[in-house]
Amino acid sequence: MKRVIFIVIFATLYLNSYSQCDAPINVFNSNINYYNADVNWNYQTNINNYRIRYKKVGDTIWSYKNNIDSIAITKNLNNLTPLNYYFWQIKSYCDSLGTNSSQWSIADTFYTSTINCPNIIGQFTNNISYDNATTNWTVNTNANRYKIRYKIYGTTIWSYLGPVYHPNNEKIIPLLQQNTTYEWGVMAFYDSTTQYASLWSISDTFTTSVFIASAFDPNISNSLNNTICNTSTDLTLFVSQSINEPDIETSTITSDGGYFNIQSLTMGDSVGYAIMDLATQTISTTLKVGIIAGQNYALINSFDSTGSIIGFFAIENVSSGIKISSTSPNDGNSYTTGFTSEIHLTNLFINPNINGPLNFYTDIISELNDQFSDTTTVIIDCMIHISDNNTEEKLNFEIYDLLGRKTKFIENSVLLYKYSNGEVRKIYTLKK
Repeated sequence: MKRVIFIVIFATLYLNSYSQCDAPINVFNSNINYYNADVNWNYQTNINNYRIRYKKVGDTIWSYKNNIDSIAITKNLNNLTPLNYYFWQIKSYCDSLGTNSSQWSIADTFYTSTINCPNIIGQFTNNISYDNATTNWTVNTNANRYKIRYKIYGTTIWSYLGPVYHPNNEKIIPLLQQNTTYEWGVMAFYDSTTQYASLWSISDTFTTSVFIASAFDPNISNSLNNTICNTSTDLTLFVSQSINEPDIETSTITSDGGYFNIQSLTMGDSVGYAIMDLATQTISTTLKVGIIAGQNYALINSFDSTGSIIGFFAIENVSSGIKISSTSPNDGNSYTTGFTSEIHLTNLFINPNINGPLNFYTDIISELNDQFSDTTTVIIDCMIHISDNNTEEKLNFEIYDLLGRKTKFIENSVLLYKYSNGEVRKIYTLKK
């Protein structure tokens, strides 16, 4: 009998020596939201650290928060699932090795829900095209920002967009597949953290349209500021495309006369400007000389307003005349949203020193290997100047049609040019 009593006493002493700290008491929860909650307990003395375990009611796998500071009396549990009951407990560790601990505390439960983070309502979709759509929702004045999720209807993997900061309440979903149904939703965050967030809204759906490509038919125009032979002139290159035409990959412009005065250039010289009107913005750039490779070749760089190079092209003097060549970077989409582009080279081109037609030939290849060719013809006139003191003087002129009516320049038409010296010339400008 004495031996049994001794064994019992020894076991009790052993257990008491192995568990020297008590489990926290007065456990409770507070500040409950959809995705997080605070759990709380009374301060314990002689504690090295705490450990918390928690799980959804009915689950078998626990999640843990480890090495909680000994002076702490609260901990935020995050990444919770909304609208679920959770079960949690806490234990004390008496040493830094984690070998001496209390039992788990009594259990506490809470439900992840809140009235402080209302859901977003009023969703609708507009401006739906074959590859994007605009999502809209009703503004909540208490929101800090919004987040959008979307996916192909019937699939399981979401894509996300954001943040969209209040008071903005629309967002374009880009890079969609044509003729495809999508669903999307939006959630709101009610402070600068992720703690106070709403549930996802009810999903809205939309279907993208079918893409219909336009024919590859750029509008090309190459023109000179004056047509007086053997004089410098501005050369303007114009190209435009309609929406959904194949993107331009390479373009080459050549002439059968004239030349660029490259030998007068030095690196960094300004030689003109360019303007590009896109669907959503206008880009104005300055053209400056880059690399010069002799008197017959130079690269021209295009600088935006920040001083960054956003493009370049090459100018050359070849045996027949001039050559301008450029390659457009691939943007990952083989079709344009529509644009107009003007390149103005100032006093860089020298007209040929012969009377008659000057042809500019444009050859363009699209990213889909479509080919397009165009010819613009201007008439160079070596008679439109006076040379009393061996210097050339440009004359003013007015344009008339064949019936004697004053008119403006018209392509592919015979026009009468009346110059300030009284001379009248019949000129035909051909655009093929």
